[in-house]
Amino acid sequence: MAAPEHERAARDDPTAAPPLPPPPAFPLAPAVGRRQLFALFFFAVLLFLLWELYRVFAPFLGPIVWAGILAMLFYPAYETLLGRVGGRATLAASILTLLVTTVIVLPTISISSVVTLEAISLSQQATEFVRSGRLNEVVQSLQSTRPGRLLQTLSVNRLELDYGRVVQTAATFASTQATAFARNVAVFVLNFAIMIFTLFFLFRDGRRMHQTLRDLIPMDAPDQDAIFDRLYETLSAVVRGMIGTATAQGILTWLALWALGVPYSAFLGVLAAFLSFIPLVGPAGVWVPSTIYLWAAGEPGRALALLLYGALVISMADNVLRPLLIGGQTQIPTFFLFFGILGGLQAFGFLGLFLGPVLLAIVVAFLKIYRERYGVAPAPGP
Repeated sequence: MAAPEHERAARDDPTAAPPLPPPPAFPLAPAVGRRQLFALFFFAVLLFLLWELYRVFAPFLGPIVWAGILAMLFYPAYETLLGRVGGRATLAASILTLLVTTVIVLPTISISSVVTLEAISLSQQATEFVRSGRLNEVVQSLQSTRPGRLLQTLSVNRLELDYGRVVQTAATFASTQATAFARNVAVFVLNFAIMIFTLFFLFRDGRRMHQTLRDLIPMDAPDQDAIFDRLYETLSAVVRGMIGTATAQGILTWLALWALGVPYSAFLGVLAAFLSFIPLVGPAGVWVPSTIYLWAAGEPGRALALLLYGALVISMADNVLRPLLIGGQTQIPTFFLFFGILGGLQAFGFLGLFLGPVLLAIVVAFLKIYRERYGVAPAPGP
């Protein structure tokens, strides 16, 4: 068969340029470029799907995260129970979920009933205090004191009360809060049901979920162990420290107020326990006003006793119990731990009290891995 014309021309003329190679089948996307394009497309779609999935789960993230915290705290008990029931995961998860629910619900109902009754009584007494005119007497007595006269000298407007407006405002506020309370109770019941439902499956399928999550992290096994161990240790230590300290300070406050005859001591004790979660405030937000109340009520001895007890016992319990319960497991300096708790509270609400230190611990774990893997080794000594 005769050679093509350009091959014959190349043989006849040695100076002719060599023929061009045939064009590729896909000239604009070579093999490497196609792989990069596929990776870009894949991760773009994956991020979009993860964002949409977050939007679906966003209304339930609070109870899901609480279920995760409870599951991590009680998982050793689940493994022990699993061995006792012959490895039947569904039975063990059901029993432990029921026990956790009982431990949470019964004390909550008992405390809530007492606190609710005292809160209603306090609201009624405050309304009667305003309506009877005793508030005006207190204001006049304050204006007759040296600080009150000083404020008047400095041209500060005198406090004049329109009792009708005060009572109407209080009634409107109470009505609004009653409606909001009913709505919040329904939301709480729904979130609690979601949390318990999630907790059961985290107990039963938690190990498989944990292994799946580990497999998705593109890191070596020792680094995965370091991150998950730090996460578990920090979360369990922070929960123990926060809840243990809050419970102790709430009980100490309640006992002191009850012994000194301060009214609504149970309500104020629960309030002190909640305030202990807030840095810079703590239970002092309860015992300091209670000290002022006793002093104004003509009980300087009891006021002094509560002042000393609050400063030396209630507030100092935080400095003793929190380091004892948290210990050195977090390996986070107190300075960073303080701002982690405060920032977490601002960013995530009450849940941020636990998420803030956990995020800090994970960052510390990543920095440690980076220093071990990619950090510059120290120069040898002379």
